[in-house]
Order: sequence, then C-alpha cells, then structure tokens
Amino acid sequence: MTMESIDLTTGLVLVCSFLLSLLCLRTWVGHRGRPDKFPPSPPGLPLLGNLLSLIREPHLQLTAWRRRYGDVFSLRMGPQDVVVVNGCAAIKEALVMKGAHFSDRPALFLTETSQSQKGIIMKKYGADWKSFRRFGLSSLRYFGVGKKTLEPSIQQECRRLCQSFEGMDGEPFDPCRFLQIATGNVINAIALGRRFEPNDPDYQEQLERTDVAFKLFLQAQILNFYPTLRYVPGLRGMLKKWKEVYILSVQWFQKIIDDHKTTFDPSVIRDVTDVCLLELHQNKGSNTFLKEENTWHIVGDFLAAGTETTATTLSWALLYLALNPAWQRKVQEELGIVVGSDEISPYSRREELPYTEATILESQRIRTTVPLSVPHCTSSPTSLQGYDIPAHTQVWVNLWSVHMDPAYWSQPDTFDPGRFLDDNGRVQVPESFMPFSTGRRICLGEQLAKMELFLFLTSLLQKFTFKLPEGAPVPDMSGEIGVTLLPKPYKLQAMSRKTSM
Repeated sequence: MTMESIDLTTGLVLVCSFLLSLLCLRTWVGHRGRPDKFPPSPPGLPLLGNLLSLIREPHLQLTAWRRRYGDVFSLRMGPQDVVVVNGCAAIKEALVMKGAHFSDRPALFLTETSQSQKGIIMKKYGADWKSFRRFGLSSLRYFGVGKKTLEPSIQQECRRLCQSFEGMDGEPFDPCRFLQIATGNVINAIALGRRFEPNDPDYQEQLERTDVAFKLFLQAQILNFYPTLRYVPGLRGMLKKWKEVYILSVQWFQKIIDDHKTTFDPSVIRDVTDVCLLELHQNKGSNTFLKEENTWHIVGDFLAAGTETTATTLSWALLYLALNPAWQRKVQEELGIVVGSDEISPYSRREELPYTEATILESQRIRTTVPLSVPHCTSSPTSLQGYDIPAHTQVWVNLWSVHMDPAYWSQPDTFDPGRFLDDNGRVQVPESFMPFSTGRRICLGEQLAKMELFLFLTSLLQKFTFKLPEGAPVPDMSGEIGVTLLPKPYKLQAMSRKTSM
C-alpha cells in the first residue's frame, strides 16, 4: 500500500469519525433540550432514530404507534424531534383551539431547495402568510370559486372527459391520467387562463414532473433531517432529480408568465397570473407583500394542489365503485330519477342526491388523499394533551388516523357510503371527517374541490358503468404514498349505459 493511499484512508476515517461524533453530539444535545413532559416515543436506532421505520407506508406505521403511545407521541428523526398528532380530539386541539401555535411550517431542506416557501402552501406563518392567504382566497372567489358562475366551465371539462372515456370503446384502460388532465384544466383556466389538450407534450411533461416531485418528497425525506447525506450515492441522484424537476417547472411557468406580461392589460384581468401582475403593477416600487419571484410559486401551488388531490380522489372513487357494483347501481338509479341521463346535475341539487354525496364522502375518507397533511411547526412553546412542546418543533398531523379510527367509523377498512346517511336517508358528516385538514391552514381550494368531485363523478356515472376487466385480479388497495396516496396502477372498463339499457 502506498503512502498516498494510507493518507487517504486515514483522512476518510478521520472525517467519518468526526461526522459520527458530531451526529452523536447533536442527538445527545437534542435529547437534553426536551422538556420533562415531552411526548413519549417508540425506540429507534442510534443516529437515525425512527427514520428507517417510515420508509414505506408511514401513515400505517404512525397509526399503529398511536395504539401504543397515544394520540400525541414523538419521533426521533435523526437529529430532530417530530411530534405526531393523531385522532380527532388532539388534531382539533392543535389546529383549531391552539392554531396560533401550530400553524407554522418547518424549514425543510427539500422545500428550501425548491424555494417553496415563496408560495402559499409552505409559507412561514405570520403577517406575510396572512396576506398571501387572503390574496389566494380573493383570487379564487374573483374567478367564481364558491359561485354558480364557475359551474359551466367545469361542466364543459366533464363533457370532454366523458368523450375521452367513450373513445376507449369499452376496452380496459387506466383512467388516472384522463382524470388528472380534466381536473387540471379546471384550475389551469383559473390560474393560467387556458386549458391543455390531452396530447399536449409540454403539459404531459409538467404533469409527470409533478408526479415525480410528489413521490420524491417522501423518498428523499431523510435529506430534510440529514442534508449532508446529499453527497451519498443514491440520495445524491434523488436530490439531482428534485432540482431538475424544480428548474424545468420554473422554465415552464416562466414562459407562461412572460407570455402574460406581453399581453397584460390592467383593465382586463384574465386569471390568477394576471391578478399577480396587477398587484405588482399597482404597487410598483412600494413595499407590497408580493414580489415578482412569488408569482410562479403561487401559481404553481394552485396547479399542483388543485390537480393532484381531486384527480386522486376520483381515481379511488371509480375503483371502489367498480368493486361495489350494487352501490354503483344505487347511485346511478338516484341520478336517473332526480336528474336524468342527458344533463349534468347542477351542484345546487346535491342535497337531492344523498347516495351520490355519500359516495364522494366515503371515497375521501377510506383513502385520505393527503394522509399526513402538510408538515406543521410550532411557532412558540405550547402544550398539547398535557405534553409540553418547544417552539420550532416539526409537527405531523396524521389525518389517516382520524378516518380509520374505529371509535368513529365501524369497520373503517370497508367501503360503506351508507355510514354518511342518517335514518332518514339524509347526509350526515361527523366531526371526525376532515379530508381538507382543519384550522388556519385548511385547504385553500376546498370549495372548488367539492364542486369538481360532485360534477365529475355525476357526469361519469350518468354515462358509464365501471367494472374491472373480465378475469382481472382484485387490485391492491393499499396505494402508493408520496405527498398523496395514489391508487396502484389499475385498469377499468367504462361501459356506455346507453348501449346497455
């Protein structure tokens, strides 16, 4: 062995020893900094803590730990503590009763790399966030969210979606991308003032980038706690992909924004992008809360959240209805009696369609679209369920634990829309139902999502009966988790009801 190789080996050993000592020191200091009444935690590995236990199906593992450690427990994620909040009572105490303490966002390595804190979703809690939130809500309302004026444009996308399904001629197909494009075009019209055709290659690539980002956020989770591991092969590749998705998305959005700038007319506001440009135009040179660099992040938040979540819920709904043909017939019979088969039911008539509404609610419950919500963070020292929690502690809200809680839901793993109907057949929604989360950070697009889910599902069930291909195995219903819980790839047949009547 040469002297150079000995020196190199010695250097690597010293560096590794130093890093190991540093990690041990940080872990020891972190434990010493815990309050006496800090939430209990499951045992973990040295240095890594509970990280490796959450690589797959973290929502299931956290819910299992809840049964042992209670509604509020902690995890050791490398050098950091994370508090996990489970169950209806604890979540409402944190996010509603003590929302001023639990509404912040943590500084995560991955989201800071993509500058996500410049948007609305990952914005730090405070005066700026409140301005961003008001801006987002007023923009949605301006373009009809929560009003009847938006309904015709959604109905038009419903008709286009039905045409796409008709084009499959009853052959097995994966409906997920069709649903993603249809729901995407609703928010595209609001945020970008345009829609995209299903075969548009640039839009297809942007949807794929969003899919990758949602999966990578979980797969590369360890980097949020140990950023230095970004130099390790494998993790380095994930970070490279994360950055690539971010850069290409910026370029895609920037082109659209630049096109808006060239045609911008402050007297004719076409979409949310124009609303951003108007704010910048009217407050040029002043201390406005909005900067030009915020524009694409805000628009990006609208598109990512408004596309993925609604499409995912519809994907689960169609799959569960195909597996439960008797309930599918009940919904179709109800639609036939109340609405007919030719016109899409107006959203205002949803109270006349309890089976339909219950189906949507059960689809949201049984497969919570964002099982762990978006990470929260405490902005000040606080307490929860008798435990003391320091400021700047990352908090995970386990919505899955609420929707799968047998204390509220009998046989929670069973698809049973009837659980949302009272003895008189009217829809009833228990307090333990919170698919859009709750509190100050509740989903900005809740009203839009509710309208879309109703209009898309009713239009599809009026035109088609959905079933699994003959001889196909029962799909794996566990799903694939990233930011959202997606169905594993599956195929359905959309059989025209006109030909089968």
